[in-house]
Amino acid sequence: MERVAAYFRNENDAEDVRAKLQALAVSDVLVDKVPEDNNRILDIIRDVFRDVDNKGHEHSPYIVEFLVSEADFE
Repeated sequence: MERVAAYFRNENDAEDVRAKLQALAVSDVLVDKVPEDNNRILDIIRDVFRDVDNKGHEHSPYIVEFLVSEADFE
């Protein structure tokens, strides 16, 4: 099994992807907010995604993680 992680601008986008993943052969799907106290590469990701869009909405980045079989990974 291969672990995949994808980052999204907000919870709605992440939850939409979780729903779409249900049609695929994946397991252990997790949707979670990117932790505020993380000080690695996620700081860069959080800074890129945490901004205010042209409608004044601030984004809080979310991560979707899941396992996919090696045969389906490609």
